[in-house]
Amino acid sequence: MDTFFKEHTVETDPITGVYAQTTISAYASHLIQQKIPFTFILLDVDNFTYINDAFGREGGDKVLYDVANTISKIIGEKGVLARNKGDEFSVVLREITTYDEIWNICHNILVKINEIALPEIGNQTLTVTIGLDRYPENAETYEDVISCAEKALYRGKSKGRNCFIIYLPEKHANIVPKSEKQKAVGTLNLHSNVFKFLITPEDLKTGIQNLFNFISSYFEIDHICIQTENQLFFQKIHQLSKNSDFTPIPYALIEKSINKLTGVLYMSETKNLLRAKQDELYAICESQHITASCIAEISYRSEHFGYLRVDMTGTENESRLLQYSDMDLLLTAAKTIALILHYSGKKIEDL
Repeated sequence: MDTFFKEHTVETDPITGVYAQTTISAYASHLIQQKIPFTFILLDVDNFTYINDAFGREGGDKVLYDVANTISKIIGEKGVLARNKGDEFSVVLREITTYDEIWNICHNILVKINEIALPEIGNQTLTVTIGLDRYPENAETYEDVISCAEKALYRGKSKGRNCFIIYLPEKHANIVPKSEKQKAVGTLNLHSNVFKFLITPEDLKTGIQNLFNFISSYFEIDHICIQTENQLFFQKIHQLSKNSDFTPIPYALIEKSINKLTGVLYMSETKNLLRAKQDELYAICESQHITASCIAEISYRSEHFGYLRVDMTGTENESRLLQYSDMDLLLTAAKTIALILHYSGKKIEDL
């Protein structure tokens, strides 16, 4: 490692101070040329777009810096860290390929990043998703190394984030990660589907049921429903849910915390409620094993019909999160339902 960095020009990332992507790419290629085994890690900060939108570039940069600093401390002299682009990092662990060792390193990264406390982003719990593979066990070329790590990372994102996936060909070889263009087209299609599900049936009740079945299956959402003040309607509970008995969240607690501009209450991780001194709301979520939740107001002008509520559940050692794009779709669904209710003159209870 010392010889490589003495003989090659290296670039660093100005925000985090770690190596730039070009340097770690050259280093990994060098190890392949020398036939030296290594583990390659790709790491994404979960919901980073939301952090940037909500807290600005200063908050986002602080997150990137602290994530990089945390990873650097964990890998020490065992590996090399680089920031690729945006919220993505990569790590090369030279001559470390045993399952147990890389499992321990990745688990430590998840735990330590969860413990980062940043007032710049309201002390929200940070999480990351990790995908990794090994050379030469999984790949022969640098392009193959990247491809396998991307497949593992993509699987981690679809599984629910805040996890790490070690690439196994029998499980992950056929995964095809989506390009940015495909993601954009996919998002447009998803929003279009919201209108199709709600408008195509003759009655709104059937439309909502079809939409909730689709959202639950597509996003692996544990629980989705419409909540009025005292009742839950159209509940769809996924088979992965850690709870099957959900109850209404008091309106007073929702109204206390909901964003007045967007009409959305997003709890990225309910543990954050304790830091915000919202003990009562936290106790209700904990009793239902809710680890993350998004509640969108179903309203049109001065009319309020209820809330579209989505919950992810988990245990102390396993939590599942919501993506920013997921919440965008839920907001579209809530506003569409509100418009249909307004022009039909009906209430949720009438359906």
